Amino acid sequence: MSNSTFTPEWKDELKSRSDIVSTVSKYLKLERKGKNYWGLCPFHYEKTPSFCVNEVDQFFKCFGCGESGDVITFVRKFEGVDFMQAIEILAKNAGMEVPKIENNQELKKQKEEKEQVLQALRAAAMFYHKTLMSERGQVCMNYLKNRGVNSTSITNFGMGYSPDFESMKNALLKQGFSLDTLKKAGLVDTSANGKTYDAFAERLTFPLINTYGDVIGFSARIIENKDFAKYKNSTQTIVFDKSHVIFGINLIKKLRNELHSNVPRIILVEGQLDVVAMHQNGFNNTVACLGTALTPFHAKELKKMTDNIILLLDGDGAGQKATMRSIDILRPSGLSIKVATLPEKLDPDEFLKKYSKEDMQALLDNAVEAMEYQLQTIAQNYDLTSKEQKANYIKSALALIKTLDTDAEKSIYLDSVRKLTNIPVDVLRQDLDNIKIEKPKEIDEKRNLFIKENIEKDAFIIADKFILASLLYKKPWAKIEECDNVSFILPDAKTLFDYLKQSTPEKPALVGGVFDRIDVDNSPFVQSVINCTFNDETGQKVWNDCLVKNEQRQILMEKDELEKQLSTANVDERKEIAKKLFELDIKIAKLKAKINN
Repeated sequence: MSNSTFTPEWKDELKSRSDIVSTVSKYLKLERKGKNYWGLCPFHYEKTPSFCVNEVDQFFKCFGCGESGDVITFVRKFEGVDFMQAIEILAKNAGMEVPKIENNQELKKQKEEKEQVLQALRAAAMFYHKTLMSERGQVCMNYLKNRGVNSTSITNFGMGYSPDFESMKNALLKQGFSLDTLKKAGLVDTSANGKTYDAFAERLTFPLINTYGDVIGFSARIIENKDFAKYKNSTQTIVFDKSHVIFGINLIKKLRNELHSNVPRIILVEGQLDVVAMHQNGFNNTVACLGTALTPFHAKELKKMTDNIILLLDGDGAGQKATMRSIDILRPSGLSIKVATLPEKLDPDEFLKKYSKEDMQALLDNAVEAMEYQLQTIAQNYDLTSKEQKANYIKSALALIKTLDTDAEKSIYLDSVRKLTNIPVDVLRQDLDNIKIEKPKEIDEKRNLFIKENIEKDAFIIADKFILASLLYKKPWAKIEECDNVSFILPDAKTLFDYLKQSTPEKPALVGGVFDRIDVDNSPFVQSVINCTFNDETGQKVWNDCLVKNEQRQILMEKDELEKQLSTANVDERKEIAKKLFELDIKIAKLKAKINN
């Protein structure tokens, strides 16, 4: 939805009641450093905080992945909702009424499109399920039976079967869905010759259902040995983002509603059939990600349902690496994490077939704390009988322990390191205190000076950027009264300048306000303005030079226009034009000299 749905004035009021630091702090742990607040970015994996929240100008910026925006953008991206839903969340928290928008045609169109996509996905899920339960689905039923999947699980998880490349597509077209809707829903792919076909053809299908009960996509598995990827997930659509989806989260929400409180703990496994096997054996608090690395969005969704996670990932080397990384992702969310290690490189489904649900329960009951698991796993990479390798292990272990929040936690795990190395805790604590944690850089000048190559190379655009950035960030050398004759070429530059000219001491222009007036995500120039860096020692000189550069461009444009007129001018007119061109050349020369001085 476009930001134009609401007036800038209404959004300014909403944001004035939704302080960005307070809002972000509900989701992330922030620490004040200097004028800004810093935390671990929720939009990409990192260990050193590069996510900055500017309280004065009410915007956020990650200097690692580049994400930026105002408080509305943050809620939209973090919650995985659309613009309207983000507005409603903030308005509810701020005690504001959302203006009526029935007459907004753009909003109406987007809502209709989203609803059509959701309806198509649900219709596809019903078609696949009915096909699985029919004679055409017998081959898939045999596969499930051989895997030990019972009829209750088939129903609970809404499993289905796509028998071929055409049936689902044709069935939905007959129901009145357009081919365009099927494409937008990610239900059909297009071949090289332009023919459309079922994206999940000849596969066992698992509908992916969100916490609101909507089918938002599919994960599908081959049932025969073919030259295809084992699993295929929906492509990204207006309702589906793989980095947000947790298989089985809808069943966890149902369980939470039955308990009238958070689920005591959630077990996280790797595959859909692992989830099914766990549920069949009574572990109905099990979920999985879609064969992808865990993300902060997954952690946030899990945190809504529980405070405790048990990682039950595959017992092979890849599973061990996934476990280590998952711990790092989950820990910042405030979840308590334990790890249950599967033996013999088995996955949960294989373990339950080889052993029993009682053995699985014992495995879960003996799960170790995440930090303990990490320290033990790191130790496997070192020969602790070697003095040099033992010293290297201690450095790695202490760096990990340093990330803990409390001295009590640190003391507990220092003792774990002592048991592995026989180094006294007092010595370990002294080394721990000497470890320096890298502080986030306020600004990485080389990375953030410019965004796009064309902005880097065009001297006039660079000057425009510095002028607007200086005004936006209220630099002491930036005086709006000196900009009466300044002009801009780029439409977004003009829009931004108009906003800055309206600034008053009572209602100053803020970086956060820029996002209400310009589509910053799709404006490399405005992104470069927001990311602009300054050297206060040379700021006044650069400002003066940029004003001159802006004037120089206006003269060059005037000169270019006169030169175009030469081709159609008569003799007298050519003399007059030549005179003006000569005068302009003198002005340009003076301006160049002014910059060089």
